Amino acid sequence: RTLVAVVALGGMILGASAACRLLEPAERPSVPVDSATVLWAGGVTDSSARVVARPPVAAAGLRLAVDTTGTWTDPRIVDGTAPATNTNVRHFRLEGLTPRTTYHYALYRGGVVDTARQGRFQTFASDPFSFRMALGACARTGSQHPVFGAIRRAQPDVFLHLGDLHYENIDAPDPAAFRTAYRRVHASGPQARLFRSTALAYMWDDHDYGPNNSSRQAPGQDVAQQVYREYVPHYPLAPEARRRPIYQAFTVGRVRVLLTDLRSARTRNDAPDSAQTMMGSAQKAWFKRQLARAKDRYPVIAWGSSVPWIGAAGESDDHWGGFAAERRELATYIDSIGVADQLVMLSGDAHMVALDDGTHSAYGRGEGTGFPVVHAAAFARPGSVKGGPYTHGPYPNPFRLFGRPDGQFVLMDVEDDGGEEVCVTWTGKRYEVGTERLVSLFEWSRCFPVPP
Repeated sequence: RTLVAVVALGGMILGASAACRLLEPAERPSVPVDSATVLWAGGVTDSSARVVARPPVAAAGLRLAVDTTGTWTDPRIVDGTAPATNTNVRHFRLEGLTPRTTYHYALYRGGVVDTARQGRFQTFASDPFSFRMALGACARTGSQHPVFGAIRRAQPDVFLHLGDLHYENIDAPDPAAFRTAYRRVHASGPQARLFRSTALAYMWDDHDYGPNNSSRQAPGQDVAQQVYREYVPHYPLAPEARRRPIYQAFTVGRVRVLLTDLRSARTRNDAPDSAQTMMGSAQKAWFKRQLARAKDRYPVIAWGSSVPWIGAAGESDDHWGGFAAERRELATYIDSIGVADQLVMLSGDAHMVALDDGTHSAYGRGEGTGFPVVHAAAFARPGSVKGGPYTHGPYPNPFRLFGRPDGQFVLMDVEDDGGEEVCVTWTGKRYEVGTERLVSLFEWSRCFPVPP
């Protein structure tokens, strides 16, 4: 009788979780999707940036106004270019910028600056400097959750989105579907204001790349890659071809960030372990080169992995435990070049905030060395847990049968005065909808010595 009760309770919990999406309140866009303006900045360095715009009307004659004062009395006017695959979008490449300076940008047409939708970002310093990065993942398409306002008020220098920007689960090679998904996200006032308040770096996961648990066999893979290049202000992509994976790297101060695309070259979760890969051979070779080059130059190497690293080998769940042979290969390589003490993984996917201090993350052959693993999700989705164990957490979004879930993210504060070490603090945050409070779930710090 006890066993029956436990099974029944488990079924109720699973059923409630499955029904949760149906019981969440419907998200209404702040503006109609056809009236939404896509406008955000990324690819920021100490002297350059990229702004991408998609206005609700024809882009003919559209230019960009750029100003350092925010008064728009004498803005710099920049011409843009249209990607070959979409004449409704404009890319604006900003060069010759001054380090550690705030730049305001707005659309410009017919001699008028559209200050109602202006954005801003701050260039990075050309020397070592302290900065804040906000990171997280997973929100319903066009979510207007107040967590996005909380992230904006935290004033990050960089907003790192680790996937599931939307949950359209597009399973067809339809450019219009992918383009509309981006516009639905920007039709959310809270998200649009966050995107326009800072510099962006974004790597997709399954729901914004294709169907749930997507691999390289996703029907819309080529189109997803094409539209990402159209709409996202990304850093230079390692393979620049229009329909190739979107992995990329960038530097903030003395932190090197590697963003890996774990969908475009990935085999199915249920493929034989000997044949499985998340990265594919080309991306894996690039990743290893990046680690080797960063080892003697950067005290901190942040690896953006959209799915969890820690988990039992052989599990076919959507994380590295189901790709144990490749995980072992990468961990062994990390150990062989001695870079584990500089490495930290930043991850999304699982709807939880968690951190492992390196106790459980060593998977190399022999006596390997673990590295910190940080999970940051979900912005606005019901809670879930993947992988583990972790030394801090996990803290899944609390389950609610009705209404909005809470919202979660992580702040990564880098303290760097140019000395012999860089100290980083990660703070797990939860925005409690019921109390309208932002609370801390954990705080953990590590100092990384500067390579000689």
